[in-house]
Amino acid sequence: MERVDTSPQKLSPMPSMLLRSLLTLQRSDESAAESETLLKEYSIPAPTAKHLSRYQQSFGGFVSDVPLAMLYCIAQRAHLSQMLDDSFPWPAPGLVHVSNKIERHQVISAQVPFQLVSKVKVPKRGPDVSPRRLRPQFVVEFWQNNEKVATCSSVYQVMSGQNTGSTKKSTPPIKAFEPEAGWENLSHWQLGSGMGRRYARISGDFNPIHLHPLVSRWFGFEKPIIHGMYMMARAQAELEQRQQKAVTYIDVTFKRPVILPARVQLWASEQGDKTKYEVRSADHSSLKLEGSVRFD
Repeated sequence: MERVDTSPQKLSPMPSMLLRSLLTLQRSDESAAESETLLKEYSIPAPTAKHLSRYQQSFGGFVSDVPLAMLYCIAQRAHLSQMLDDSFPWPAPGLVHVSNKIERHQVISAQVPFQLVSKVKVPKRGPDVSPRRLRPQFVVEFWQNNEKVATCSSVYQVMSGQNTGSTKKSTPPIKAFEPEAGWENLSHWQLGSGMGRRYARISGDFNPIHLHPLVSRWFGFEKPIIHGMYMMARAQAELEQRQQKAVTYIDVTFKRPVILPARVQLWASEQGDKTKYEVRSADHSSLKLEGSVRFD
């Protein structure tokens, strides 16, 4: 089943939508329903030169004029807008971002507005459906001048209750890292306790779990965690700087949260037409993110 609302809408700023998202906490996901697809279209101006410059300077190393990682900041606004719609069955707070793919199809102009075609694939739900299967997929197509220039596909996990980050839950142990031939330790990242707030200012993502212990505790985290998309963007910047080529495809899976402050490492390996990479804890024992990129 597909529910369509194709009257183009202007996207609201992220902070105002995050405040409104608290009203969705009253939603219940206990009713049974078949899978469906929700479709909306949005219009959004091109990023300002100042915003684009601030984003690029925050990481350094980007070769891309419009980094793919920055497109997620736009796609996320479409995600949240659809989460706020009454047709979306779950509370927006508590959805956990588990994976993301972004692919560039054409050269992206930094001066041309975007038209977005945003689809949410809502899975079948009900008391007999395993909670692990409750993973809505958000697919956002970016269009400029009637050409599709990029696609962003994001998967979220619906959590039961709002204690999404509790460290009391048992998790399977992670094997010690033993790098195979071809894997190289590219860099160490020292992430201070305020890194989440700094990234929020350039991305617009002021999710409380990233900002301050007093608010992250409401969602089960004793301390703030860094945005997964911060790590993806930083990896893109470093890999582009290393290759001196623009990344045209990113595929990442977020494995474990990085609790701030933290020290992590970036590893990479050239494998065919892709560069695979991992973000690991300083002692190598905990895998935080794994992904791959392709270059122009």
